[in-house]
Amino acid sequence: MKDLTQSRIASGLTAVAGIWLLLTPLVISMTGTALTSIFITGGVILLAGLIQMIWMNVIPSWVNLLAAVWLFISAFALTMSNGAAWNQVIVAVVTFVLAAWDEVEVRDIYHRMHPNV
Repeated sequence: MKDLTQSRIASGLTAVAGIWLLLTPLVISMTGTALTSIFITGGVILLAGLIQMIWMNVIPSWVNLLAAVWLFISAFALTMSNGAAWNQVIVAVVTFVLAAWDEVEVRDIYHRMHPNV
């Protein structure tokens, strides 16, 4: 569907952000709870981005919005280097914007397809 181009781009970029989070410990040294958090959050973001590419629903976008909020909070709540914290803040903001952008388009397409809902 041509209408889903924006959603697929946003979902693909979100999946890339999830992959980057999973690879972050190879570039920036992380240990303990921060390492566990980044693996779980990166996996959730990657999985939700991939699911959103094939399933036109707002749920994966909301999952990514929540994951982005956690990523932002954990950058300050968990013990990590400044580089790791800045990485998380940047990825959190990017993920939040992409998930919101994706959610808006999916909701718009849904309302066009179901005008009486």
